[in-house]
Amino acid sequence: MTVLVVGVPEGEELELLQSRIQRNPHFRVISHAHGSEVALAHARVLLPDITLLSLAGGLGDDAAARAVFDGVRALDPPSGVVLHARATAAHVALTGLAVDGAVHVVRAGDEEGLMRALRTIGLRRSTCDPDEMP
Repeated sequence: MTVLVVGVPEGEELELLQSRIQRNPHFRVISHAHGSEVALAHARVLLPDITLLSLAGGLGDDAAARAVFDGVRALDPPSGVVLHARATAAHVALTGLAVDGAVHVVRAGDEEGLMRALRTIGLRRSTCDPDEMP
């Protein structure tokens, strides 16, 4: 499964996140982008199976993050999304989003939760319909 990482600046945090994801041989980080325009351009070209979107606060509070979320979910086939909430974020608002499928929320630092979300989305992707369970 291919993973696009969005919203994590170059440096130690990005390297740690990439190594966590790629510890499982079924997942490869194919690209990363800090800004929304670059992220959407990468997503349109690479069609990632999963997009990990790092959030400093709620999805509704960040127009750029919401644009990336909407953009990757509008791809054909839609990218699964892991909303990676930073430790300082008290709550990630998911009003109107279906989290019981191709969208998962994981707190920063929760490596087990991250891998569980990636595997769940990966299983959905393997059916060719990321919004339906196999």
